[in-house]
Amino acid sequence: MGAKGCVLVGDPAYYERFGSRSLPEVAHEGVPQENVLALPFGDNRAQGVAVFHQAFAATA
Repeated sequence: MGAKGCVLVGDPAYYERFGSRSLPEVAHEGVPQENVLALPFGDNRAQGVAVFHQAFAATA
C-alpha cells in the first residue's frame, strides 16, 4: 500500500524484539522519547513528529 514504515507508542522492551527502535528524529508530543518507536521499511529513514488517527486519542 506504499507504507514506508510504522511508528508506534509503546514499551521498548516489548517492541524492540520486532525491530522497532527509538529514533531521535521521530517524536510524538507529550510522549517520552524512549516510548516513541519506529520501524522503517527498507532503506527509508523516519523523521518528524508522528500524528496518529483521532480514534487513538480516546480517553476513558
